[in-house]
Amino acid sequence: MAAARKFKFHPAGKKAVFPALAKTTNSPSRSVYNGRGDGVMDVRVVYIDVVFLTNLIINYFLLLASAKICARPARRARCLLGAAFGGAYAVLLSLGAAAFLSGPAFKILSGFAMLLLAFGPGRRFARLALVFFGVSAAAAGAVTAAGLFGGARSLGNIDARVLAAAFGVFYLAATLVFRRAARETGRIMTLTLAVETREVTLRALRDTGNSLCDPITGARAAVVAARDSLPLFPERTRAAVAEAVESRSPEAWLALNELETGVKFRLLPYSAVGVRGGMLPAFRPTRAAVDGRGIRDIVVALSPNDISGSAAYSALF
Repeated sequence: MAAARKFKFHPAGKKAVFPALAKTTNSPSRSVYNGRGDGVMDVRVVYIDVVFLTNLIINYFLLLASAKICARPARRARCLLGAAFGGAYAVLLSLGAAAFLSGPAFKILSGFAMLLLAFGPGRRFARLALVFFGVSAAAAGAVTAAGLFGGARSLGNIDARVLAAAFGVFYLAATLVFRRAARETGRIMTLTLAVETREVTLRALRDTGNSLCDPITGARAAVVAARDSLPLFPERTRAAVAEAVESRSPEAWLALNELETGVKFRLLPYSAVGVRGGMLPAFRPTRAAVDGRGIRDIVVALSPNDISGSAAYSALF
């Protein structure tokens, strides 16, 4: 006899029991007596807290992986908010109370909603969305393959330990391997530098061949056209800084430390095509950020020449 579809909560375990198929069955593992004397019916037991937490964690790391692949700043609190939305959506699907939400269109819309909550709209949002859906599909495939290899007959029967291990391996691969492959030589980014209260924002070229660094601390060096860096220094010292850099004299560069520039200049050795044993004046900024994300361990090397002949960018990093 057909029975109405309903579910029952068990508050202690945050569990819901669903009649999955109202028919007489001999399956003891998935059957309960329906209380009316007309047979037993298959049920599905869903632990709401497990569904939510599992999807929360997986969605959170999928969002982080997508951000890393796209080299996009990620605020962890916002990623957690987007992941929580995805977890709530998964709970609704598990309850079965709103079957129309399980359609492909709603699943895609939920993915876009997660991305908007985590990152907001902006440039290259379409690329971020493509990466997110691609990473999600790849993660689902990897987890399914690991589960089947481990003996599970379906995705729903995958052991939690296998699920965690498979997803962990996939996340590491996505962030380490895919991110490196996704780096684009020639990508333009925003470099913000600050010395005390003075700040300048520059367009910088991500140069994967730039290995310039501080030989003492190992900090990466950003090469900036000297004239574009002048707003970082007090106005009364800008002419002296520009003249010293143009002189190409290490003695003149070190003499700048006698002025109140707000920084301490040092000599940074470098080599380039046709140049051996060259030197550039360098200093450590008070603060620095790339595309709005703060970075540490950076020095700024000043070049007497323009970095780009077309003025498309004024720094290399």
